[in-house]
Amino acid sequence: MEEKSVSRLGGVCSIIVGILYVLIGVTFLLVPADQQGGTAMEDLVRFLPSFHKNPTAMTLLYWEFALGAILAIAAVPAISGLVRSVNEGWTRWASNLAFFGFAVVAIYYFQMLAIAPSRAAAFVAGDASTRAALAVPMGVDPQFVLRYGVVGFWIFVVNIMALKGGELPKVLAVVGILAAILYWLLGFSDLLGVASTLRRIIAVAGGMIAGPIWYIWVGVRLQRTSA
Repeated sequence: MEEKSVSRLGGVCSIIVGILYVLIGVTFLLVPADQQGGTAMEDLVRFLPSFHKNPTAMTLLYWEFALGAILAIAAVPAISGLVRSVNEGWTRWASNLAFFGFAVVAIYYFQMLAIAPSRAAAFVAGDASTRAALAVPMGVDPQFVLRYGVVGFWIFVVNIMALKGGELPKVLAVVGILAAILYWLLGFSDLLGVASTLRRIIAVAGGMIAGPIWYIWVGVRLQRTSA
C-alpha cells in the first residue's frame, strides 16, 4: 500500500509538473525581450528597469517555477522507483541530487519574488554607482548550474536505467534523455556563452515539448502502476 501511495501521489504531481512546464513555456514567450537575457551585467541592466515597468509575466513565471519545483519533489521518489531495481546505487544518488536541485529551484524563485521588485525599484531610482552595485547576479545559483544541471543529471540517469532495464517505453526514455540534454544546455548556457536567441529556443524546446511530454507520460504510467 505504501508503494502504491507513493506512485499515486508522484504520478499526479508529475502530470501537474508537465502541465506547469507548458504554462512556463507560454509565459516565457510573453516575458518582454529585455527580461529574457542571462545573468551578465549588460543583461541585468536591461532586466531591472524592464521588470520595474512590467513585472507581471516574469512574476507569474517565478510562481510557476517555484510551485513546479515543490510538486516535482513529490514526483522524484515515484519516478525513481520505476528504475531502482536496475541499479539502486545510481538511482538513489541521482534522486538525492534531484531533491537538492528542485529545492534550489524553489528557494531561488521564492527569493526572486521577494527581492526582485525592490531591487528593480532601487535600480531605477539610483545613481550610476547604485546601478552598478545592483546589476549583479541575484539569488542562490544565479547561473542556473544547480537548478538545471543537477535535475538534468537525475532525468538522464533515470532514462538510461530505463533503457537498460526496459522499465519504460524506449520512445519515452529517449524523450527523457533529450529533455536532460536540453536542461544541461540551459543550465550551462551562461558559462558557454550561448546567445540569448538560442537560449530561448532551448527553453521552449525543453519547457514546452520534451519536458512536459516526459513528465506527463511518466505520470500516467505511475497512475497505472498504482491502480
